[in-house]
Amino acid sequence: MTGRMLRVAEGFLAVLALALAVWCWTRGVSTTEFGPLVEGAPAFTGTRYSGSWIGGATALVIAAGLLVLDVVRRR
Repeated sequence: MTGRMLRVAEGFLAVLALALAVWCWTRGVSTTEFGPLVEGAPAFTGTRYSGSWIGGATALVIAAGLLVLDVVRRR
């Protein structure tokens, strides 16, 4: 594989990793609407975070960053 092809492949993989990171992040955050518990009380929203999805998104962002650094280094 030539240097140019390798840089293009790594750039593509970096973009793919970022897209997967966004997908993982959205899967890891869920919100639930709750009505008022008693009459006159306000309704509220609860947010739940799933650590495995958020951790996967973080790992993918780190991998994408390393790929971009390698592309820049190979220039």
